[in-house]
Formats: sequence, structure tokens, C-alpha cells
Amino acid sequence: METALSSGCWSALPAAGGGAYPPGQVYPPAGATHTTVVHTQTKVVHKPSRGLFGGLTNELNKFGKSLEKEVNLAAKSVSNTSHQYASGAILQLFQTQNVIQLLSRASGRSLQIVMGPTGSLTVDGNGMEGPQAYNATWTVVNEGKNQVRLHNNNNYLTIADGNTTLINMPPGSTHGIETKFQLVQIGQFIIMESCKEQNRHIGVLPTGQLKSALATGREDHAQFGVRVIYSPYGPGAVPPKS
Repeated sequence: METALSSGCWSALPAAGGGAYPPGQVYPPAGATHTTVVHTQTKVVHKPSRGLFGGLTNELNKFGKSLEKEVNLAAKSVSNTSHQYASGAILQLFQTQNVIQLLSRASGRSLQIVMGPTGSLTVDGNGMEGPQAYNATWTVVNEGKNQVRLHNNNNYLTIADGNTTLINMPPGSTHGIETKFQLVQIGQFIIMESCKEQNRHIGVLPTGQLKSALATGREDHAQFGVRVIYSPYGPGAVPPKS
């Protein structure tokens, strides 16, 4: 009997009645009348003493790993801070109440909402462009520090368990961090990183299919051009401060 593990691997289970399978147990053919006894011997392996030098090396290795972890965390913190206070022409398009389209660099089409096979709403990167493509437009809610929420008719983009999906939040609902994205500008493109599940990004494959956010870094699949479809701010108007 086998069972699937969460990692996707398979593991053999002991036979019914308990005990290891194998070794140490031989099952005779059906109908046999004799008994076969298998004796097993436990092999003892003596590990040589590491001595003073070995123990010191082990402690130094632990210290090195701990230091590397602290350095990586510090670098991540510095990177996050730089993104939060960055400025750029593309970032300025994400003003509250602006309606935008996100054009995938990988598929060349827009991020849109579609009806899935089961009748639930989902997202892909095969949308049309222009103001008539209502299902491919996103209203911006800017919360400062280049962090935004994006929704279409109150269906908010989110990353949950490593997957890009939607969550409906009626007006007046209290939002958690799950619908908030950190914007990162790379050249003329924008990357959207989940504030809740860091290092996971909205991504689209060249076919237009969604790419697992868990497997999406900052490559072309994660990059989007931005087109403003509508803005309530006329020439010379000052958008509200985020």
C-alpha cells in the first residue's frame, strides 16, 4: 500500500498488522505449510570522536550559517525599503481611482478576469486592450510606499498559497494584507509582489496562462506594462497623497 506525501513523493507503508516491510519479514507463498525463519543481525557502527578541533569546526559552521541568514535578512529589509520609497514614471500611474490595464510582457496581452470551467472567476493573461475591455481593467487603491490594491468591480487580485487568484471584497469590507502588493519598477515594466507572501509575484506565461506565483520571480513572466484607461485627475490636478 502506498500513500502520497505533501511534497509529491510516494512512501511505502508497513503491511497490515504492523512491523517493518521489509526487512526481517518473509511471506511464504499461499498454501505453503513450512515456516521460514529469517534471522537478522544489527550492525553497530562506531563514530570516531570528533575531538576538540572537530567540535570547534562544527560550532564555526553553525555560526557561519547564522551570520549568512542575518545578512540575507538585512539585505532583504534594505531592498524592501528601497522599493517603498522609489519613484518613477510608471509608479506614478498607480494613483487611487485610476483605472489601468496591465499588459503582460510575456504574452503581449492584458491581465483579465474570466469565468473558469467550474463557474468561478479566475485570471489569465489573454485579455484585449482598450477601454471596451471592461474585464481587463483594474481600479487602483494606493496605500502609500508603492503598495497598492487592484480590483475590478470589487474582485481584488491576491496571492493565496502561492497562486494568483481573486477575492471579492464588497464596499466597506475590512481588508487584510492579502490583497496588498508591493510595486517594483524595472525599466518600463512593473512587478507586483505579494505583501503577505513575499517573493511571490503575479506571473503570466507566453501562452497567456497564469504562472504559479510560487515559481515567479522577477523575470519577464512577472513584468507588466501599464496603460491608464481612465483618471479622475485632469491636467494640473494634484492626486491625493498616499
